[in-house]
Amino acid sequence: MPKRRAIIDYDKCVPDKCAPNDGICVAVRACSKKIMEQEEPYEPPMIFHADICQGCGDCSQACPLSAIRIA
Repeated sequence: MPKRRAIIDYDKCVPDKCAPNDGICVAVRACSKKIMEQEEPYEPPMIFHADICQGCGDCSQACPLSAIRIA
């Protein structure tokens, strides 16, 4: 069975909607493993360390736009 991990839907991900004051993605802040990063505020996050994602769902639950799912 493949390992579960976070997947970002970039069509739904709009950091200036979920974090209009600073543009820092709330899912990035919620990731306890720190696998998600933003290069710049208001830019969508990237999953740079997918190999250590444990599919916990913290990021998915934190995202107010439902742009992240665990699969």
